[in-house]
Amino acid sequence: KYANFTYIPALSDAGDDGEWEGEVGFVHEAAQRAFDGDFSGNKAYLCGPPLMIDACINTLMQGRLFERDIYTEKFISAADAQQVRSPLFKNI
Repeated sequence: KYANFTYIPALSDAGDDGEWEGEVGFVHEAAQRAFDGDFSGNKAYLCGPPLMIDACINTLMQGRLFERDIYTEKFISAADAQQVRSPLFKNI
């Protein structure tokens, strides 16, 4: 529907019933397959648990997408809320 928007639903475990027709695996792996590993010139909007976000950031950066083009919202605890940026960004 939108030329500049790609939605890729993925299930890490689709089950054995064979009804799921979308991507199977982790979301960062599904995105890597969909974009042939090259994310340059795009923007990424990520929302989910910290481990998923960090896996996505790592994959996106390996595919030439940089911090300025990655927007995140982590599902975190109050203790984790003090960490504003992913530790992966601090290593750049």
